[in-house]
Amino acid sequence: MKRIFNLTALLFCVIIYSCVGHKGDDGMNGFDGRDGRDANVGVAIYDIEPNDWVGDENGYVTTLIVPEITEDIYYEGAVLVYMFRDEASEYKSFNQLPYTWLDNNITEYIDFDAYISEIDITLRWVDNGVNSTEAPTGLYTFKVVVIEGYTLSVLDKQFDLTNSQMVLDYFSESDK
Repeated sequence: MKRIFNLTALLFCVIIYSCVGHKGDDGMNGFDGRDGRDANVGVAIYDIEPNDWVGDENGYVTTLIVPEITEDIYYEGAVLVYMFRDEASEYKSFNQLPYTWLDNNITEYIDFDAYISEIDITLRWVDNGVNSTEAPTGLYTFKVVVIEGYTLSVLDKQFDLTNSQMVLDYFSESDK
C-alpha cells in the first residue's frame, strides 16, 4: 500500500512538473489525457471581499462558483485550493488549504469543501477552546487548481510505474 501511495505521489509530481505544451481555449480545456501523457490543469484566482462571507462566531463561509469542476474532475481528477498570504512584501506566498495557524491563544483554521461546480471555504477561530470567529474585514485571495484525472491502469500497461526514470522519460516525450 505504501508503495502504491509513493508511486501515485511521484506520478502526480511528474504530471504537475510536465504541464507545458498546448493550452486549451479557456485555460481549462486541453488534451484528453487518455494516454496518460497529457495533463489538463487549470488555474483561477478568486478575490473575496469581506461582505462575501456569511456566518457568526462559529465560523464564516464563502462559496466560489467554479464551473470547471465537472463530474469527471470531481470523481476522477483533483481540486486544490491555496490562500494568498501577504505578511510583508518579501514574504508573499500561497499556502495550500486546509491551513491552520496559531496567534497567541487563538487557533485559526481555513478549510474547503469541493463540490461539482463550486467550492465552500470555511474560516474559523477558536480561542482557548471557544469558537470566537470574527467577520473577515480584509480581502482574501484564493488560487484554485483543477486537474483532470485518468485511470492509472492505462499507465500501468504502458510502462513500469516503479521505474522513476521511465516515468520521467514517458512524460517528457509528451512535450515533443
